[in-house]
Amino acid sequence: MMVATLALLWMGACAQPMMRPQGPLNEFSAIEGTSALQYNLPMERNIESRAGFGPAFYIFPDQKLDNVSALALAKELKVIEMAAENGGRISVVNPVGDKWQASDVQAFRELIGRGGPATNIKVVGIGNGATFVNQHLAASDLTGAIAGIVSIGGAPGKVCALPVPTYVGGKNAAKVAKPYQKTSDAAPKDPLQQIVVNADANASEAMLLADAWDKVLSANYRYNNLYRTFYMSRGIDNPEGVKTFELVSYPMFDKMGIQRNVVQHPVVDTNAAGGVENPNKYLWYEYLPKQVQNAAKGTVPLVVILHGHGNDPRTQSETAGFVELAAEEGFMVVEMEWQGSNGFIAMGLDGIEAVISVLKEKYPQIDASRIYCEGLSAGAMTSNMLGVRKSHLFAAVAGHSGGIFSGNGLGYYGYGSEPLMNEAIQKRGYVEVGYCSVAGTHDDVIRYLRPDNWQGNPYLNVWRIYQTINDMEVTGDLDFNVDPTFGFKLQDRRQIHTGKSEDITMEFGQLYKGNKPMIRLIAINNYGHWNFKPAARLIWDFFRHFSRDMETKKLNYTE
Repeated sequence: MMVATLALLWMGACAQPMMRPQGPLNEFSAIEGTSALQYNLPMERNIESRAGFGPAFYIFPDQKLDNVSALALAKELKVIEMAAENGGRISVVNPVGDKWQASDVQAFRELIGRGGPATNIKVVGIGNGATFVNQHLAASDLTGAIAGIVSIGGAPGKVCALPVPTYVGGKNAAKVAKPYQKTSDAAPKDPLQQIVVNADANASEAMLLADAWDKVLSANYRYNNLYRTFYMSRGIDNPEGVKTFELVSYPMFDKMGIQRNVVQHPVVDTNAAGGVENPNKYLWYEYLPKQVQNAAKGTVPLVVILHGHGNDPRTQSETAGFVELAAEEGFMVVEMEWQGSNGFIAMGLDGIEAVISVLKEKYPQIDASRIYCEGLSAGAMTSNMLGVRKSHLFAAVAGHSGGIFSGNGLGYYGYGSEPLMNEAIQKRGYVEVGYCSVAGTHDDVIRYLRPDNWQGNPYLNVWRIYQTINDMEVTGDLDFNVDPTFGFKLQDRRQIHTGKSEDITMEFGQLYKGNKPMIRLIAINNYGHWNFKPAARLIWDFFRHFSRDMETKKLNYTE
């Protein structure tokens, strides 16, 4: 069972993957068994681009196109540049017959189902293709999974089934927008759910698409992490009956005033005679808000974020919510390729500390007393380990969707509770570390604790480890009559409504040492194994009270 859990944990969780090119690169070719054509982008990794949540453009043209005319349209729309810069892909969806019909909705559903989970579908309808989108696609339940619609020059439809971010341009724009606006107005307010109308008759299709990208399409993506983990599905597979997938902000760093640096740092093998530079390197990403770039020495907190195993090393920066918070709160974020993949070297715990040393030298504005770490899944397990084994370095750490497995860690890359608990026991009474745990109650990778599985549960293991190192009372047997979510009594206990959905609420509680809340626990009701952006603020609001004295290494807590 543990091996199966690890296999799931280490699957590369990503957005709807690009299907392998079946023809020459930088050209369109047919997607076998469909009426659609796919633009064949190179498959090699581009570390300068985005991660796995780039836009999947589906273009519904005015008339049926062949490979050559599809390429001409994509160039005219300048959509190739959008896809390349943002880690996306492009498909031109032709009608199955000679013209668009209602049955083409099912064909599109099947086309989406060929990929992985639907997360960033951007539908672009032009002319007759826009009419199909407005009259048939908008009337289907697919609107709940589409991240954005652009309708240019089509005839209006009568109804939009579910709220979807929409940009309408060209003739009849105001009339075409009415069904989209009506459905949007009836939905709970969400700043990402916007309807934009551009009635400029002189604007070209390329100008309208560029404006749509700027105002609507670049703002969000979608996924459904309710009642299961989103990347374990395909297409819009949704057996739980959730109709509207969660809209999530897509961080546009330039708009937020964030400077993003991609760093490949040489690694020197000091065991070799004279020291030999390894041909591979450490890789990390730096995110610096404007207000920290020229800040005074020692004034800027640093949050290190660690992605899950098999994920792209930009995953946390795009999905965890810390970069957005950094722009608001004025701290620096660094995401590390800690595990080593595609030619980059695994850092290990010592390597992470070494990278932080490089960062402190490179950016003297970093406050070494306020360094924090947060991770997802296997990155959470690594963060959990860092708080104990590198306690001198971090004031507080957090784990999202990850605890510590029971046992000695053999075969599980060191993620064993026994050695980590032994180190916590040895440091007990001498070392304190703030700890925050976030987990979805429907996590089907690292299962959240329940009456039938709490013994040896990874989340309970790590809570006990941090109770131990902080010289606090260690939780014994759980009793879910005391607390149906956590199984034991917590202070500051409350439920938090997130505004996302009434199905997604957060259970909150803390453990104190004296008058200091040393451990914060957050459970996301009905949520699967993935980041939940609203939790980032709760983590940061916990982190910011902690600092570590640079001489004594004592932990300080400030109200």
